[in-house]
Amino acid sequence: MPIINNNEVQVIFGTGDISVGIGCKSDKSSSIVQFTEIEPRPIGEEFAFDKNKMEIDDAPVTFIFNKIESLDAVIYQLQRLRDLMANKDNYQWTDGERILEKNPS
Repeated sequence: MPIINNNEVQVIFGTGDISVGIGCKSDKSSSIVQFTEIEPRPIGEEFAFDKNKMEIDDAPVTFIFNKIESLDAVIYQLQRLRDLMANKDNYQWTDGERILEKNPS
């Protein structure tokens, strides 16, 4: 879950202890994605929330999207990251920590 390190928040995924929920502001002006800490469970397993309604301030980490283009930008980067993680052999890491395709087409 969130780790505060040098005034940065890091959310570490991979152990099944982070719940990802979606919602919107009451006036529907913005949509949100919230990350909360839960008891570990199989990753991707759906479960019922204990609360009927969660306020924006209830989650330690909340992404608020005012425009669909902002959401599209995040989804695009996550899709790129998924491809990289699934195909690690197709990429190389430079000394400057850049990630490059080995054989770009």
